[in-house]
Amino acid sequence: MAIHPRDHSLNFRSLALRGLVASLAVLLTACGTSGVQESADEPALRQQNQSEYRQLLAEAYQLSFTLDFDRLRRAYAESSEYNPYGGMKLDGLPEAYGSVERADFQECLRNVDKVLKHNYMSLEAHMIGVVCSGQAGEFEREDQHRYMVEGLMTSIENSGDGKSQESAFFTISTSELRGFVRLKGLQVLDQSIVYDKQGIYDKMQVRDPESGEEYPLFFNVSQQFAQGSGGE
Repeated sequence: MAIHPRDHSLNFRSLALRGLVASLAVLLTACGTSGVQESADEPALRQQNQSEYRQLLAEAYQLSFTLDFDRLRRAYAESSEYNPYGGMKLDGLPEAYGSVERADFQECLRNVDKVLKHNYMSLEAHMIGVVCSGQAGEFEREDQHRYMVEGLMTSIENSGDGKSQESAFFTISTSELRGFVRLKGLQVLDQSIVYDKQGIYDKMQVRDPESGEEYPLFFNVSQQFAQGSGGE
């Protein structure tokens, strides 16, 4: 993925500041959680995966053209740093949203930094970071946030089409799910949890405000439920 400073010809999911501020008024309900007991071998495995996650994260910091975001997301979900909420329960994210609404973009970036210091995988934090860094004229930083948003969004989009449980989008955190829906510009009308033998799904009834079309979207949230109790 090529990153060009100040190249606003890149299609950033039609994320205009006005549209984002309007969407912040509707907060999606967090997915429910349930704990899982670890076996004796799991701590060592999670430590190994944490190392892999950190190696891949180093590539993300460098805006690597070859970074596999599918692998990055898997390694993150298997690491001891995994937060199934993805930022929602970390200090800074609610404040960042509030800063956008007040058009205080430097304060917004300070709050985004709070989130990313503990969880660089928060799609919402990077989404807000694109808006605030662009408005603040910090274009190199805007490219960093844009790189993460585009990579995470593409990885989610490639996981399915969301039209059914069988082809559900695979998300690993509440922040991914919330950010994905917002970046698509969709309005959430209803939300429920459904189950089958293959996993746990968040079913969202959404509306496209441009066309007025309403339809369900399915997200596989099994990963979040499996380790949700550890993501405070």
